[in-house]
Amino acid sequence: MDLNRLKTFLKVAQYGSFKQVADENFITQRAVSKQMRQLEDELNVTLFHRGKNKVTLTPEGHRFISSAQDIVNNYTTALNDLHRSISSDQMLRVGYFSVFEKKLLQNALYSLLTVNPKLSLTIREGSNEHLTESVRNGSLDLALSISYGQPAVSPQSNLTVRTIFTDEMVMGVSTLNPLSKHSVLTAQDLSTLPILYYSPETSTFLLESFMASMPFLDDYSRIHRVTSTEQMDILVALNQAFAFYPGGLINHRRISADGQIRYLPISSVLPQSYDIVALYNQVNQNPMLEKLLGEF
Repeated sequence: MDLNRLKTFLKVAQYGSFKQVADENFITQRAVSKQMRQLEDELNVTLFHRGKNKVTLTPEGHRFISSAQDIVNNYTTALNDLHRSISSDQMLRVGYFSVFEKKLLQNALYSLLTVNPKLSLTIREGSNEHLTESVRNGSLDLALSISYGQPAVSPQSNLTVRTIFTDEMVMGVSTLNPLSKHSVLTAQDLSTLPILYYSPETSTFLLESFMASMPFLDDYSRIHRVTSTEQMDILVALNQAFAFYPGGLINHRRISADGQIRYLPISSVLPQSYDIVALYNQVNQNPMLEKLLGEF
C-alpha cells in the first residue's frame, strides 16, 4: 500500500476538499483525485461521497480512517526509531504491557537519565505476546511483563526473566456495592457482575492468566477486555462490573483516591500473588541495558 496515498487520504478527510489538499502539496486536483481512486480500487470500497464543492467520508471511509492513521503513525515511529539508533551510541528500546507497571519503568529510566542525559529512548506499550517477540527478535532491549497464574514466557524461551516487583492481585468493587464492605471476595461474590481486565491490545495471555489463577471463573464470556484504564475505572465505580487490579501498583492499597472503588483480596485455593518481570536477552550487548537493570 502506497504510504503517500494514505497521507493524502487523511488530509482529504480532514479538509473535505481535493483542491485544498492539492494546493497544499503543490500538485493538481486531478492528481489528488487519481490517488484516491487508486486507493479505493485497492481496497475495493468507496471512501468518499464526491459533491460539487465538498467531499465527505462514506461509512467505509469512516471505518478506514483510524486504520490509515495507525499505519502512518507506525511507519513514522519505526523510521524515527531507526534514525535515532543510527545517530545515537546511547540508546534503549523498552516496552511495558500496562499503565499499572509503567511507573516502575518510568522511575528506573528517570534515574538513568539523570546520569546519562544524552540517552535516546524508544518506549512502547503492547501485549505480552508482542513484547516478548520484540525482545526475542532484538527490536526491544527490555520489556516488562507479568507472571500471574502462568509464566510470562515459556520455560523453553531463550529470554532471561528477572523479577523486579511482587504483590497480590486484587479486585476492584464499587463502594455502591454492598460487597465493598467485605474484607475478602469469594467465588460466589464474583458471580454477580461481569469482570474486566485492561490490555492495550487483543491478547489471550492475560485472560489465560486470570483463568489459571482463579479456575472457578470457568465462564470465559464473563471476563471482558477493556482498552483503557479510564473506561475500566468508570464501569467499576458505577457498579457495572468488577475488575482485576495489581495491588501495590495502584495509588491506594484499599480504596481509590475518589473513594468510589475499593480494592479487595480474592479468596481462592490458589495464591493470588503476581510478579512484574523484566524480560531481556543475555546476548544483548547494549551497555545501557545492564545500567537499566541496575535501576530496578
